[in-house]
Amino acid sequence: MSFQFPYIHILNLKEKEKEQALLELGQIGRKKEAIMDEHRSLEQKRNLFLQQVETGKGTASIADIQRRNEYLSYLNQHISKLEEQINLIDKEMAVKKLELLDKQKDEKTWNHLRDKAFEKYVQKQKKIEQDLMDEMAAIRHFHQRLSM
Repeated sequence: MSFQFPYIHILNLKEKEKEQALLELGQIGRKKEAIMDEHRSLEQKRNLFLQQVETGKGTASIADIQRRNEYLSYLNQHISKLEEQINLIDKEMAVKKLELLDKQKDEKTWNHLRDKAFEKYVQKQKKIEQDLMDEMAAIRHFHQRLSM
């Protein structure tokens, strides 16, 4: 008879839930990284644009100044939107991390229960084996006494 944990299906479910939480956290992390890359890119564009404006020669027409201001305003708005997205993702990541911790605790609890059940099983098997050995020794002792 081999060891069978009676609640193995629950343990398997808890392991899958933890893996799913890890996957979700990883997806959110990749999404955040992509948005941060885009944010850095826009920051670089804005800084480069400001440097070009500062080093521009001579005077510029009003239409050029308006186009520059509109472009700069567009970049700033886009950067602000990305920063809002990053903040929302940070909040979502915090929630997912807490969920992951709960899933890990659940899995650890069920693993601990399985380990305890296995220890009981091993102890029971040892007792059965010891009882058989004692019985065999008693029978051998009885046969030795009869043969004398």
